[in-house]
Order: sequence, then structure tokens, then C-alpha cells
Amino acid sequence: MKRLAGALIGVVAIAGMRFYAKASTHEDVKARLIELCSGDAQCQTAVQTNYDPCFEAAYKLSDRREASKFDSNAVVTCVNRRSGEEYFTVADAK
Repeated sequence: MKRLAGALIGVVAIAGMRFYAKASTHEDVKARLIELCSGDAQCQTAVQTNYDPCFEAAYKLSDRREASKFDSNAVVTCVNRRSGEEYFTVADAK
């Protein structure tokens, strides 16, 4: 019984860390986009309206074989596309 309880605590802790990392990334990136829109109410509204579905599409939770992945370019491209305006530009890193 102690082994089962220990294993259960371990699984819950690992899952908690994954979701904490996702939530932390979600809030950090959203805050940064809102900051980039400072002074532009339409841009801020576009981020508030479109960010959540765009983030969900761009963030992949980790599994046993790979780490979590977040594609920031996909988020800003998605926000631009969904809002119908190009508020953010994506520069290719070379």
C-alpha cells in the first residue's frame, strides 16, 4: 500500500510540474504580447480574444520521450491571422 501511495504521489507531482510549466509559459508570453501592444487598444483586444486558442495550438505537453515544445512564431502568426491585422511580425532567425 505504501508503494502504491508513493507511486501515486510521484505521478501527481510530475503531472503537476508539466501543467505548472504550461500555465507559467502561457501567462508569461501573454503578458509580453500585451506589453508589446502598449498604447494600442485594438492590439490588446486581439491578444485577449485570440491568445488562448492560439497558445493551445502552439504548446505541446511533454511526454515520456520528449520535452514540452512551444512555438512562439505559431502563436503570433495565429493571433495575426485570427484578428485580421498584422500586429506582430516574425523574423526568421538565421
